[in-house]
Amino acid sequence: MLKSVIAGLALLSSGSALAEAVAAADAVFLSGKVLTFDRQDRTAEAVAVRDGRIVYVGTNAAAKAMAGAQTRVIDLKGRVLMPGFVDGHVHPLGGGAQLQLCNLEYLPLTTEQFLARIQACLDREPNAPATEPLSVVGWYRQYMQPAGTDPNRDVLDRLRTSRPVVVTNRDGHSTLVNSRALELAGIDNATPNPPGGSITRDATGRATGILEDAAARLVTAKSGTGGVEAATVADGRAALKALAQAGVTSILDAYMTEPGLKVYQELARRGELTLRVHAAIGASPRKGETAEQVVARVRDLRDRYDTPATGPVPALRVHTAKLVMDGVIQAPAQTAGLIEPYWKNHGDHDHPNWGPGDRYGPIYLEPQQLTDITVGLARVGIEPHVHAIGDRAVKVTLDAFEAVRKVVPDDRIRPAVAHAELVAPADYARFKTLNAVPVMSYQWSIPAPNSVTGAKNYLGPERFERMEPFDKLDAAGARVVYGSDWPVDRMDYWLALKAGVTRAGGRNAVPEFRGRLNAADGLARKTALRSITIDGAWALHAEREVGSIEPGKLADLIVLERDFLTMPEEELAENRVLLTMVGGKIVHQTEGLGQ
Repeated sequence: MLKSVIAGLALLSSGSALAEAVAAADAVFLSGKVLTFDRQDRTAEAVAVRDGRIVYVGTNAAAKAMAGAQTRVIDLKGRVLMPGFVDGHVHPLGGGAQLQLCNLEYLPLTTEQFLARIQACLDREPNAPATEPLSVVGWYRQYMQPAGTDPNRDVLDRLRTSRPVVVTNRDGHSTLVNSRALELAGIDNATPNPPGGSITRDATGRATGILEDAAARLVTAKSGTGGVEAATVADGRAALKALAQAGVTSILDAYMTEPGLKVYQELARRGELTLRVHAAIGASPRKGETAEQVVARVRDLRDRYDTPATGPVPALRVHTAKLVMDGVIQAPAQTAGLIEPYWKNHGDHDHPNWGPGDRYGPIYLEPQQLTDITVGLARVGIEPHVHAIGDRAVKVTLDAFEAVRKVVPDDRIRPAVAHAELVAPADYARFKTLNAVPVMSYQWSIPAPNSVTGAKNYLGPERFERMEPFDKLDAAGARVVYGSDWPVDRMDYWLALKAGVTRAGGRNAVPEFRGRLNAADGLARKTALRSITIDGAWALHAEREVGSIEPGKLADLIVLERDFLTMPEEELAENRVLLTMVGGKIVHQTEGLGQ
């Protein structure tokens, strides 16, 4: 069978590609298992690259004939060669910054451990000004020990410092600050909640120091902590290095403002971009901003920063807008908008009695407001990419996309719903009908504090069984795309892909979180890989250039240590990328890959 497939590929490539191959190839990959992900889903054994593009896919014999004295010849020794990863929702500049900040590393921490790690960061900067904030990342709010521990401003005020301290939860939706940070930001008990966020208050009306979603910007806007507003070229470099090592060759940066665009623009100017950047402009309306003003603001940034590529060298593309409809499902935040209320314990810890409560979670944009913005964006050729996690938020978003389809009925606009952790069954088929893209983070289907401790009882058994419905959306015909959402989670693409197949974590999971999240199906292995290659490329309008291995396409390729399609299921997370090539240029290579 394999020989006949290879022969077919050789015949396919023997026309224009081989006719062009008078000049020697720049690089030739031999003796591998080449997963093309082309329309026929064919497999080959060799690939040749010249001038940043793939010029041949087929047999060893024909590829060898294209090698000259200066050709880099790489013997794959049976390893897998496949298209580079296309991450459909990631925050690289934040991830790059996080690699360099005070980091709690997503660990389960007691209050004392939590404070000790932050104090150690403060002690490393004894001469920092009293107004200079300490930004702390990698906090796992739902994993505080013992379970149910939820620190507030009074806990942070125990730190030996006069500096403002800003601690960001792993999901990016909850921020904890000390009293000094509240003071400098001008937040008191009477400060109103901003659009798209809330200042958490206790039973007496006192601000607790927990800021949900857009409320965090009341602090960060004045302190300069975190976010793309404070992004630097150094953050970009750190992120690009990590992504190259992981095999990522194209991304959608899922939240961009002008300072972040300038970072990418500068990296491109210096020739330092090692992946293809597609940027989604933050389009949630500012206070008093109309839909027309939102569209004009996004369009202006698109027109000034979008840089179509002129060859194989990566460029900055700007054709997407990011909107936020709700927050997160997990307790204690519960800021995802649900159709039916969250459950609560009507009993006590020793005698629990879970049932419906009275909280539904917010919707940050009114339905008509969302519709007006998404339709306005579509009219000027900008695609909406909407964060919607709860089933009500997803439903309202799909309703807005119905209006978009009346304006742009074809796939010139490819709207996306990011995360979609809970979707009403009646809405599964609407994704295909509307040609809307569910961008899913498979690692969230691993049993963990956020998915079990913070969600299971609060959703009730029926909704929990439907949580993370990527299998159901795939079965309903939607084109499912993977988005890591890094640095919300650690960068671990193989663990995430394993979760997409098994709904379980790695073999070293702690006993409390072993096994599957729920009884829902996983994806087929090849479907999972397609979601991070050719389907991810389609979502970005890049499928003609990347996402599959075909003559004429850009040489964005990776070599794997192990074959994800055949290795034992329990070991699927135990893989790594040995080589990453972008536009024919090797941007990452491990020792021992023979050539």
